[in-house]
Amino acid sequence: MVLNVMFFLAFSTHAEKIRNGRWEVTTQTMIPGVQAQVPAHKDIVCVNDKHKDKPPIAVHESCQFYNYTITKNTATWQMKCDSDLMMAGAGRIVFSADKYTGSAIIKMRMPQSDPMEIDHTYTGRRIGDC
Repeated sequence: MVLNVMFFLAFSTHAEKIRNGRWEVTTQTMIPGVQAQVPAHKDIVCVNDKHKDKPPIAVHESCQFYNYTITKNTATWQMKCDSDLMMAGAGRIVFSADKYTGSAIIKMRMPQSDPMEIDHTYTGRRIGDC
């Protein structure tokens, strides 16, 4: 009995992975200093083994993720986007089998403007298979 409990505890502390499937992701964007709030938007993201090196969030196709790690039930990452917007940032989500919450801070500089910081909060829920 004691060995069974120790075996279970040993494996339950290892890193999990975000479950494959279709995820509905709600993103709320906040831009400090801007009074009008950007409406939240929903995206559907397919998580499968092909996408195992990036978080289940919707981003522009020019964005690349790096330093993506999962420790227990927390995923962290950094990102950089090669577009006219010159965006870079970092984020974190905490997940369970069928849902997650998280956030990211993105620094962006549009041509002929001052740099700005954008805060994103995410909620995701698994809605089925891809």
